[in-house]
Amino acid sequence: MIETKAPVAPERLAEAQSLLRRWDAQQTGFIRHRDLRFDSMVTVIRNICQNKKTRVLDLACGPGSLIELLLKSIPEIEIVGVDKDPLLIAIAHDVFGDDDRITLLEVDLDAPSWMDEISGEFDAVVSTTALHWLEPHILCRVYFEIADLIRPGGVFMNGDHLKYDGLSQSIFSEIAKQDDLDAQSASFDHGVDDWDQWWNVAEAVPAYSNAVAKRKEIWANKNNSTPKVTLGYHLETLRSAGFSQTGTVWQYLDDYVLAAFR
Repeated sequence: MIETKAPVAPERLAEAQSLLRRWDAQQTGFIRHRDLRFDSMVTVIRNICQNKKTRVLDLACGPGSLIELLLKSIPEIEIVGVDKDPLLIAIAHDVFGDDDRITLLEVDLDAPSWMDEISGEFDAVVSTTALHWLEPHILCRVYFEIADLIRPGGVFMNGDHLKYDGLSQSIFSEIAKQDDLDAQSASFDHGVDDWDQWWNVAEAVPAYSNAVAKRKEIWANKNNSTPKVTLGYHLETLRSAGFSQTGTVWQYLDDYVLAAFR
């Protein structure tokens, strides 16, 4: 018997959708041309899938920004979204609660057992503005693990800030840093939630109190000083993991979408 998802109450759906919109605005304050980053990822997936039934795994999916775009752009799609943050997953559950194309799982990529709940092959594995939180040795492990999840001809894509080298690319680095400050000022100085403000709003929603309590336990001892790795580290690790071709499909200053094809 196929389980039918129950529809989300209208007021709860509206609250979740509002938080997703505010999340998008907040993230765009940090990521200039975020829409173009997402568009490039959709273009690649469309190209390799050729309008066939498409299966995508979204790593650290947050409240569902990329999931929402993929649903609109590729109707014949099945998406598995995973994230370690209980509050973000709770919001995503409410946004997409009655859509049978979506499966959302609370999964911690730091844990070696994270793949236990993931089954089958995927045409694409994607992630945006998230994997920089992983320690380099864990990122390496995850890259080797996802290689086995992607069908031959499929793709992995990661959209993220990959900082220029402060010594050998100091001029590049300063330009990118100033551009980031300008983008943030244009948003956060004119009414858009910054990072802390968004979390304060989301955590104040009574319906998410249990998720908030669990979130605080999970992140209580999290080290926020994760070493940053270069674009070259990502590409070479993915090649070592068995991807046949690696490179970038989009770039704006130090913001990249890198791709690796099986």
